[in-house]
Amino acid sequence: MVQRLDAIEALAKAQHFFFDKTGTLTEDRLQLSAVSLTPAGQGVFADAKAATARAAALAAWSTHPLSRALADAGEAAASAPAWSAIEEVAGHGLSARDEGGRTWRLGAAAWVDATATAGNAAQVWLGCDGLALAAFECEEALRPGTAEALQVLRAEGVQVTVLTGDTPQRALALAARIGVDDVLAGATPEAKLAAVTAAQAAGRRVAMIGDGINDAPVLARADVSLAMGQGALVSRSQADAVIASNQLGDLVRARHTAQQALRIVRQNFVWAGSYNALCIPLALVGWLPPWAAGLGMALSSLVVVFNALRAAR
Repeated sequence: MVQRLDAIEALAKAQHFFFDKTGTLTEDRLQLSAVSLTPAGQGVFADAKAATARAAALAAWSTHPLSRALADAGEAAASAPAWSAIEEVAGHGLSARDEGGRTWRLGAAAWVDATATAGNAAQVWLGCDGLALAAFECEEALRPGTAEALQVLRAEGVQVTVLTGDTPQRALALAARIGVDDVLAGATPEAKLAAVTAAQAAGRRVAMIGDGINDAPVLARADVSLAMGQGALVSRSQADAVIASNQLGDLVRARHTAQQALRIVRQNFVWAGSYNALCIPLALVGWLPPWAAGLGMALSSLVVVFNALRAAR
């Protein structure tokens, strides 16, 4: 769904495509696969189920795929705290205070606890007052047709870069699955914006595809931007177009359609310019009678219209 018509030309001419990972290349719905309590967490929670319930109570305040996986997995607990000062920090996670004034964080390992070490799986950590208590691993799957769509883009000479907040190990594992060798791991929203800006400074036309709240600044900065249909409202409002199907194969088709539209526009300009360059001088010197000039103009307009209709095929 195109929201700004100039996006059609920009998409056709884009030379460098940047993709967010979670929710864009991968499914936006994850499943909780494992829960690990830290030594400190074992002294706070009776078991993994209690830790999941506490994390789910906080995760319910976010639309991030990892948070939604936790919220879906957790069961409502009578002891769930009444959160206050809830804040979502783009690229890091959620923070909130409980009734006792303690600060809880749910998100990236280093943000929850500076001493925590993230694993290779998709993880979200829960901690209190700077101390990690539990780690939650989630499984993610590529969206159908993702690898094929990226390979088509690369085969057409487009540079493809994946932007992700994941660890380098996880980012490289994903890159191997989709056949992309340009991945920026551990990327904060600021790092994503800097990468897009650097590509533009190098003279390349940039397209950005994302879905999350933290993608909004990058979507606004790119020459053309597309948001996933199931993405956050702010990302969809900043994007030039929305991929309603959430399938990247439709991105490739949209690019091909945009390129065809530009070819037709150029053909129509050439036809109109050639026709006028030939017929206007003939009419001025009287070699082309008025009725023939009028008929020729009408036929010329029909040629342009019918040629343009080819884009709908």
